[in-house]
Amino acid sequence: MIKKTLFFLLVLLCAKSNAQHARVFANFSAYAHSDFENNSFAELGAGLEVKVHRFLKPEIGVSYFIGSLEDYSKKDALGNTLDLRTSKAYALNFNLTPKISLYSKEVNSGDVFIQILPRFNVSKISADRNYTVINQTKPSASVTTKETITEWQQSFGIGVGIDIVLSDKSYDSFSVNVYYNGVNMGKALTEVNHSGSRVNTETIGAGISYYLGFEKKKN
Repeated sequence: MIKKTLFFLLVLLCAKSNAQHARVFANFSAYAHSDFENNSFAELGAGLEVKVHRFLKPEIGVSYFIGSLEDYSKKDALGNTLDLRTSKAYALNFNLTPKISLYSKEVNSGDVFIQILPRFNVSKISADRNYTVINQTKPSASVTTKETITEWQQSFGIGVGIDIVLSDKSYDSFSVNVYYNGVNMGKALTEVNHSGSRVNTETIGAGISYYLGFEKKKN
C-alpha cells in the first residue's frame, strides 16, 4: 500500500508541472453508524486538485474524522448508576485520490458531470475512553480514569458523485458524492473499551465539496 501511495504521489508531482490548472477544495462528509451519537460520525477536509486531462484530475488532501459512541452506563436494581463510560474516536487522514471526471470538451455554467473517486488513505487514528465509577454515598468523590489508544492505518475507499459547474468565467464547481469509507476507527475503539463486540466504521456516507479555481477561463 505504501509503494502504491508513493507511486501516485510521484505521478501527481510530475503531472503538476504540465497541468492545465489547479484548484483548492474543501469538503464535509457524514457517515451512518448506529453505535455513534446521532447515528453518525463526520469528516472535514481540504486539499489540492491538479488537472492532468479532462478525464483525470488527481487530488491530494488532508482530513479529520471525529465521532463519539453512545454513552454506556450500568445500573443496579434500584436504578442507581454504578458506572459510566464515554468514548470517542478521531483520525488525522492523509489521502490521495486519482479522480476520474467524465467531463466533455465544452463546459458551461450549470453543466453536471459524473466523477469517480478512488481514495488511498494513511491515517493516524486515536480513541479515548473515560470510565467513571460512581461513589454512591458521595458522588463528588467518584473516580474517573482515562485511556487512549493510537495507531497508524493504511486503507482504501471509493466515492462516486456529480460535479456541478458554477461559472462560465472561472473553474469553480460544487460536488455531491456518496462514499464507501475505508478508514476504520473501530479497531481502536474496540481496544480502548476492552469490548467483546467489535466496532467497524467502514461504512457508507455522503458529502459535499467546493472547488475554487484561481485561473479565469479563456474566451
